[in-house]
This record gives sequence, structure tokens and C-alpha cells, in this order.
Amino acid sequence: MVLAATNLKGCAVPSPRRIRYRRLVRVAIVLFVLLVAVPGSLALIGLSDFDISNRPTEQISFSHDDAVLSGSLILPDAQHTGPIALLVHGDGPQDHFAGDGYLPLINALLDSGIGIYSWDKAGVGKSTGNWLSQSMNDRANEAVAAYDAIKTAHPGSRQQIGFIGFSQAGWVIPKASRMIPDNAFNVIIGGAVNWQNQGDFYTRQRLLADGATQEDIERQIERNHVRDTVIFAPDASYATYLAKTSDPSPMASDRYAFVKRNIASDAKADLAQLETPTLAMWGHDDLNVDAKSDADIYRDILIGRHPENEVVVIPDATHGLLRSNLFNYQLSSEMPTSRQMLYVALGRYAYAPGTFDKIAGWIKQVVEASTPYR
Repeated sequence: MVLAATNLKGCAVPSPRRIRYRRLVRVAIVLFVLLVAVPGSLALIGLSDFDISNRPTEQISFSHDDAVLSGSLILPDAQHTGPIALLVHGDGPQDHFAGDGYLPLINALLDSGIGIYSWDKAGVGKSTGNWLSQSMNDRANEAVAAYDAIKTAHPGSRQQIGFIGFSQAGWVIPKASRMIPDNAFNVIIGGAVNWQNQGDFYTRQRLLADGATQEDIERQIERNHVRDTVIFAPDASYATYLAKTSDPSPMASDRYAFVKRNIASDAKADLAQLETPTLAMWGHDDLNVDAKSDADIYRDILIGRHPENEVVVIPDATHGLLRSNLFNYQLSSEMPTSRQMLYVALGRYAYAPGTFDKIAGWIKQVVEASTPYR
């Protein structure tokens, strides 16, 4: 069985690069009209959300430990001195635009006057290093180095730089934010609180989809707990894992080491010390993270700590805040080609209604506040 705790990629950003462009354009527009039944002219708007060729873009690299991370800063206009959001990736080997899947998000925020900086994860794209060798603390320190690079490159936005991130970023952003006294804001989307609890939830959803009974599910989760205490024990090795797993496609050794290094991750302690205004968002229909439970934890910890803190669960939305009636899959790899094409046709309209208005409006409200709350 697949190790539940290793999966937190979600389905936030299906990659258009998997699809031949000519066929994509032809079929995507048809699917858009048939499945969504909105004016066909919006299809062209959706497709344009994957184009940033007319946006001012600056290539900015920074160093962290022994790696050099390569990224792109995209601005609403060349004279921009407003907010800049640093995009912190979720799990997996993601380049700076997540195979172009982040572009609708980026274009929507740019249209609202918010710049975006995103970088290739270590060992991906033009970045050196290996993201699988990192702990969540390593990832947080890397995010701080990115913040310092952007603050230096664009001093006019110095007090308006913050973080936005998906999924695994829920363990990264609170750590990074605590290290930066002038960090302006945090937006955490689909963040899990506890790695092992998230693994249980993920497994439960997969087994439910396979038709398992509640009794069978609880037995399997208990077996997983017993197994994990062995294969992730302090003295356990990759050989221990291989000897105990029945998965026909076992993890590679570096992935096993990544999970072992991070399986105890829990965001509560960092959240409890967080001073930066934070917007935490989940999709109500999230299949990867227990949105109700984790949103309740965030509310208990964050509400009242800062007047701008908000915890929001978006109706009819997925792990990555896409429309759940069209795009609710646990893994991007499970999304059929037809749905990937539809995502490209819809662009920003693939997201649950109100998602970008909420994110952009909240960021601008926070950075425009006349008196910082400290």
C-alpha cells in the first residue's frame, strides 16, 4: 500500500505542458463551452491566463546553503512599488511556475496590483541542490533567503513583501515568517497542521473512493501506524523500509529519507508564535487535507492574535481551491487529459468563485493598513 504520509501534492496546478498545444487550443474551447456553459469569449480569457510575455519579468537568483536557487519576479508594471508575494511550493519537484500551472494565479494577482516571485525548488529547473535533502526548517530558511533577495532587489516594496503558498507550505511559511520581523503577510492555502494526521486523512479518502468499509479503513490506518513506527524509527534505514513495505512501487531512497526527516512535522508551535497577519484558506471538498479539522485548529490559535488574521473555508473548492465539481482529484497525475484541457480553457475561472478577490483584497487591505500591528 502507498505510504499515506508521503502524499501532499494535491491537485492545485495541473501542468499544461503535458498537452500538445494545437490540440489543447482546439479541444479546450469546446470543453469550456460544453461543460461550463458560459459565454465562449471567456475561453480566450482563460487561455490568456497562461501568457505572461507582456509582463515585466526579472530573473533573480539567490543562494541558500550550498545551492543557488533560480527564480522569476513578475510585476504588474515596470514602476511597481506595491505588494510582492513570494510563492512557496507544496510537495514535489516543482519549477517556479509549476509547469505553468501557477500562471492563472499569477496573472490574477498581477491584475490586482500584486507582484509575484517564485523560484525553482532545489535541484529542479535551473536551481542547484536537492529539495529531497531538505527538512521543513531548511525550506523555511530558503524562503527567508528568497525574501532577503527580493527586499534587496526592490527596496520600494520593502514593507509590503509576504508569502503565499500551497499545501506543504503550511509547515514552511509559519517558520519562515517568524524569522522575518518585517514580513508583511502570509497566505496559506490547503495547509496541513500535522503530517501524520494528514496521512491518515489522505488514506481514508483513497480507501473510501475504493469502496472500503469504515471498519476496513480503521484497520488499515492502524496497520499503517504500526508499520510507520518501525520504518521511521530513529535507527531505521531504507533497507528497513523495503523489508516492511508491500507497495509494488516503493519510494526511492531519497524520498524515503525526506519523509523520515519530516514525518514529525506539526505547525501548531510555529502558528502559536506567529505575529504576521495571516490568511489561511481551505477548499471545503479537499481530499488531501482535513479542511474542517485544520481550519478549526488555525482558528483556535490565530484568531485574536492579530486583527487581520482570517481563516476561510471556500465552498465547492478543492485542495488547491479549484472548482470541486470539475477538478477534485488527490493527485494531478490522476486528472484526465480532458480536465487538464478544461483547466487551460478556464484559466483563473477554474478556481472557485471569489478565490482571487479574497486573496488579493486581503493582501491589499493588510499592506495598506496605516499602522502595523506589532
